[in-house]
Amino acid sequence: MKIGLAGYSGSGVTSFLALLSEDLDVLKGHGGPEIRSVTVDDPKVDRLVDFFHPKKITRLKFEVVELGDLRPEEGGGLRKETLARATGTEALVLILRGFSAPMSAQCRPPEEISEEMDRLVQELGIADLMPVENRLERLGKEGNLNGTEGRLLVRIREWLEQGRPIRIMGLDPEEAKALSGYRFLTLAPTMVVVNLGSECAGEVVYPELARRCAEEGIVCVEAPILSELETLEIPEEERGVFLADLGIREPARKRFVKEIFSLLHLATFYTVGEKEVRAWVIPEGTPAVKAAGKIHSDIERGFIRAEVISVEECLQLGGLTKAKDVGRLRIEGKDYIVRDGEIFHVRFNV
Repeated sequence: MKIGLAGYSGSGVTSFLALLSEDLDVLKGHGGPEIRSVTVDDPKVDRLVDFFHPKKITRLKFEVVELGDLRPEEGGGLRKETLARATGTEALVLILRGFSAPMSAQCRPPEEISEEMDRLVQELGIADLMPVENRLERLGKEGNLNGTEGRLLVRIREWLEQGRPIRIMGLDPEEAKALSGYRFLTLAPTMVVVNLGSECAGEVVYPELARRCAEEGIVCVEAPILSELETLEIPEEERGVFLADLGIREPARKRFVKEIFSLLHLATFYTVGEKEVRAWVIPEGTPAVKAAGKIHSDIERGFIRAEVISVEECLQLGGLTKAKDVGRLRIEGKDYIVRDGEIFHVRFNV
């Protein structure tokens, strides 16, 4: 899973990457866009490790990449390297500068924040126009402008020219499927992170922005990134006290991971044993046979049945063997929808 961070210079994109990855070296000698792996803290993994004492622990990880400076070059359009780095991103995070000046504790007026978001969205829309226009030109030469794809792209072009993201266009499932080969930035699931000044920590500073984001299907998070970044130099076991003093109820990293999983509709399942405890991520609504394929293609091909139980129930009963003895380890078939927080073992034959 790859998440893209975008924002104007000085908004705190690099600082947020350092906070997510808990790697202050990101800030040293920063000469260009960076990419870091972020490990997902999962209490269920911790509890399973305490119970099974495995030789190996594999936690969920995802990549977070800076997309670089999104401001247009002379002549308009986004930088080509920015667009290249955006390839393969499953979600887009827009960082907005919520402080009035560099290193300032004061927050910016709401109208300035809204204008900055508008500019970012418009620039992303300009980037999305390029492949649309290129494809329409080719369809025109082929005489296929009046086909299904051509008509849809004409509508998208008109929409983008109005400065609106494709995400709120109201595409039906068939239209969305027809666009699966494109990598439109304004169609990607989006989160907005407002980087607050320290004076605003613990408050909801921009409720109007939050309402706007909710109407557009965007997750909106406010966080004093710089203040929280400074706490990384404090031992983790002591960090909570300092965060509370800053008015931070929940670390931005934890909130970010939670919101990304919700935004992308992801679920986590676990494979457990003395050899390894491992977390796996799948889209919500994934059937058992496809979840098995996440582990290995051979397991999907030779799927016979799945043995399933929630982590909570397994631990309460004293492990898989005891759960099976009392009939609580469920046997499920290929079409069973794997739920978030389940232990999932597959019987297969190839």
